[in-house]
Amino acid sequence: MAKLEKHMDRRVAQFFPLNFWKMHGCGNDFVVFHVESDITDNQLSSLAQYLCDRNFGIGADGIIVSVPSTVADFGMRIFNSDGSDGEMCVNGIRCFAKYQFDQNRVSKASQDSGGISIETTVSVVEVKVKRDELGLVTRASITLPAPSFNPLDCGVMTANDSDNISLRIEEQAIDIQLISMGNPHAVHWLAEGHGTPDYELVRIGPKVETDATFQQKTNFEIAELVDRNYIRARVWERGVGETLACGSGACAVMASAYSRGLIDDRAVVAMPGGELSIEWSGQGPITLEGLVTKVFEATIES
Repeated sequence: MAKLEKHMDRRVAQFFPLNFWKMHGCGNDFVVFHVESDITDNQLSSLAQYLCDRNFGIGADGIIVSVPSTVADFGMRIFNSDGSDGEMCVNGIRCFAKYQFDQNRVSKASQDSGGISIETTVSVVEVKVKRDELGLVTRASITLPAPSFNPLDCGVMTANDSDNISLRIEEQAIDIQLISMGNPHAVHWLAEGHGTPDYELVRIGPKVETDATFQQKTNFEIAELVDRNYIRARVWERGVGETLACGSGACAVMASAYSRGLIDDRAVVAMPGGELSIEWSGQGPITLEGLVTKVFEATIES
């Protein structure tokens, strides 16, 4: 406890005791809560580092905070475990929808339709939920704006504006495709005969994330095509490290595969934490659906 108190920023003490839900989408886990008073980005950053510590805190990939919105049913902020702004987090948004529905925080119209709008720092997104016989959300789908293949949207300037570039990592060339889902992604396809479990993501991932090519770092996905409807992938998330799943990363992998003619307009992207179903026709919005789970709820005193 002494070490936990040592790492706590005094600026966030006012928010304790804090009621929260621990949640995950295919193993991508979050501490979800709302605060009644105003909270700054610096305070959110400190809270994220404090709460997400897996040894001295609750443990999570990030925190999600409910905030007011004037343009959507709800607003939310997400901060990664290292304290950085997560901007867009698809699994986090889906968990956030369950958090609101299961506590009856949504309007009657939303309860009837099973849909809500959520404002992030990137855009407003629509989420649809599926519920069990008790009325609790078990699955959630999210519709996102079309993927962008413009390198500038990933904070990268290339000589010919190509979304396909090569990085030099440890004296080896790693071919990647740049795709923005409101946050930057670099997708690397494994050669035939090579599987995602064997890739040294823990060693290579942080070097790609922080490569000077990316102005604001990047998420890094490795992908393996199984057939025209099934892809295996792993992800190294910017500001977090390897996670069991990443919704925006799965969408980036789907967009990359479709752009290369590898898949049809519906596919499953399997990550270590579970499977995510994605639909995209090559233009317009992209939709992802998957399980969302509440692990427990509790109060942390300090």
